[in-house]
Amino acid sequence: MKNFLLSTTTLALAATIAAPALAQDAGEDELRQTTVTVTVQKRAENLRDVPVAVSAVDSELLDDLGLDEFSDVARFVPGFEVQEQSPNNPGFVIRGITSDSGESNIEPRIAIFQDGVSISRSRGSVVELFDLERVEVAKGPQPTLFGRGALIGGVNVIQAKPEFEFSGQATAGIGNYDEVYLDGFVTGPIIEDTLAFRIAGRLRERDGYVESVNPAEEDFNSQDMSAVRASLAFTPSADLRFDLIANYQEDSPSGTSFKSKAFLPSPTGSSEPWDPANLNTFGNFLGGKPLGLERDVTSVTLLGDWQVSDSISLSSITGYREFDSLEVFDPDGFGLELLIFGEDASGEQFSQEFRTNYDAGGRIRGFIGASYFDETGEQNVPLTFDERAVQALLGGFLTPPLAPPVDALPGINLTVFQQSGGTVLVPLKPIHNERFVNDGETQAFEVFADATVDVTDRLQLTGGLRYTTEDKESGLLVELLNGPSAVTGAGLFVQPSGGRISRSETFDDLTWRAAAKFELTDTVNLFANYARGRRPKVITASASAPAAGFAILDAEIVDAYEVGAKSSLLGGDLSLEASAFYYEYNNFQSTQINAQGLIEPINAGDATAEGFEAQANWYLSDALNIIASYGYNHARFDDEPGAPFGGNKLRLSPDHKASLAARIFLMDAGFGTLSLVPSYTWQSQVYFDNTERDLISQDSYGLVNLNVQLDLENGFGIEAYVNNLTGEDYIIDAGNTGDGFGIPTFIAGTPTFYGARIRKSF
Repeated sequence: MKNFLLSTTTLALAATIAAPALAQDAGEDELRQTTVTVTVQKRAENLRDVPVAVSAVDSELLDDLGLDEFSDVARFVPGFEVQEQSPNNPGFVIRGITSDSGESNIEPRIAIFQDGVSISRSRGSVVELFDLERVEVAKGPQPTLFGRGALIGGVNVIQAKPEFEFSGQATAGIGNYDEVYLDGFVTGPIIEDTLAFRIAGRLRERDGYVESVNPAEEDFNSQDMSAVRASLAFTPSADLRFDLIANYQEDSPSGTSFKSKAFLPSPTGSSEPWDPANLNTFGNFLGGKPLGLERDVTSVTLLGDWQVSDSISLSSITGYREFDSLEVFDPDGFGLELLIFGEDASGEQFSQEFRTNYDAGGRIRGFIGASYFDETGEQNVPLTFDERAVQALLGGFLTPPLAPPVDALPGINLTVFQQSGGTVLVPLKPIHNERFVNDGETQAFEVFADATVDVTDRLQLTGGLRYTTEDKESGLLVELLNGPSAVTGAGLFVQPSGGRISRSETFDDLTWRAAAKFELTDTVNLFANYARGRRPKVITASASAPAAGFAILDAEIVDAYEVGAKSSLLGGDLSLEASAFYYEYNNFQSTQINAQGLIEPINAGDATAEGFEAQANWYLSDALNIIASYGYNHARFDDEPGAPFGGNKLRLSPDHKASLAARIFLMDAGFGTLSLVPSYTWQSQVYFDNTERDLISQDSYGLVNLNVQLDLENGFGIEAYVNNLTGEDYIIDAGNTGDGFGIPTFIAGTPTFYGARIRKSF
């Protein structure tokens, strides 16, 4: 580990240590264009002064690059990946570690926040990125900064707040696949210097990009989202401010195209994920809902900040949030009436944090606080299948009870049932219905403290602790809604006796961080940190053997080491950052397919990750700004006896990832300015499953995007864009639920999108 850190850090620091000579001739009054302020350490700081690997994407860059979703932002942040099968089913990945479980009793690994309120629960974590100040991505364990869910990092979405000067903006656009885009905000005072408002909203609609050959279904992978936010700012005095923020978002896209390569769709005969798909929905569960998603997310946040004195401030963050989602999908990926699954998920939470910050301008500053978190959730997974099709197509996978030979039954087509091994069960139901329900409840209380000491004028040391205690309950219910299946003798989910079963436990733990920053020069800072992160213990029941009760998976622990440099060079025109890291994971919580073909949590042993990241933002001139990033991450399971994935690469984690973008000022026509924003993002091969199969992977690929913007002096603006300019074919996921039945499915990435928008600022 020491050799790795030494060699990579030498490369990381070479440019930043040598570069100050380039900046010596810059005048002190020259504009530092790359200065970015972040609040990741619970106080406003220059990004260069934070001894943590943080990437910040501000509102200007979000607009210029057309970044509307987490998955868009992630392409420009090294070490950060986001996979969105649908708004209901995302996977967040930081430095090789994925957080995507939809089960209500399993904690996320990555903390997602919206104005300091956790939105980490998977089915409610995707929010539209509109009318923002910035998005901050902190990499590495952040126990004292982001709390119990930040095993491997945290993401904070910071929304724009009301202002006491009247302003606004409205945008409308159209594009291919019948895209409709509306966006805007308005803000201003209600009572001068005391009460202000802000209202913002966005609507995005686009037809699906995978054609459905089934006339009963819409084209798949569409977009249908509307979001609105209303907020008030109340400043009864110069030292006291409250912000009340209410958000509502609704998503109702068409079904996700889980496409099989095992069975060719009729009539196209193509198994390529981006070619037309023939999926199927049938059965009577959930009121006969078609394939697709219905999801709504509601939240109310109250922020309070009181500057008690010149050295002490108090902060309060109160949050209430709830989500409801219903998604129906075809997990086998072809048109025959085989398997149809649904997911009816809901969650409700309340959180409260109080924090006191101290900064008297001396050598010591920091904060101390406490928080309370209360959450309840449920995931109801209804399942329906045609017993005749299951016996015919999956007879070799499911082991049915004894049955008479197929040739002893009149009217049976031997060709159709040859995959059943020569047997068929009678009578077979055209529709079998069952459901699997897991529920969870958590009450957590935490106390935390973090302090920074200026040992010298150039050396700072930081340390933090967080103590967590949590009461957790996990429940399981399996129901056969129209009797046992003749194929399995029960169901695909084995039914526990006595209805719902549950178990409650209390857990506690201590996490910490230590960091150092050394100001090598006035423009170059070196940093090092060590942190311990924790994913709480999991109370889990195996659906394959629920009578055995619940098992407890040990807490997942990560020890993380990192060194790096941050610099602001050439009079502030060049921001250059680089770091190297090494992580050790214990009790890595993963999943595997059990004997019944069901996904269940397991302890997969240990894992390690080592890597290097670099970012640059360079204003070469008034006419050209270059933004670049590169990330290397070697994340593997340890190859130890009994490890189910020993030596394998962690899923959703490419070894290499890079991005390059430019903001090019083309001309000033006297009535406005014309600019060009091209970008290119690339990643190496990625596996979608911990088993590291080439079938369930995506080879390296790159995407080219292009924006052209005309900003007029009268406040109007016109923009034209093309995403995936070269029409690259790629997949964003493979395997999925169908993989458990031996029929993996594949989801196509987005094709070429183009459109135009007009904007008016006032």
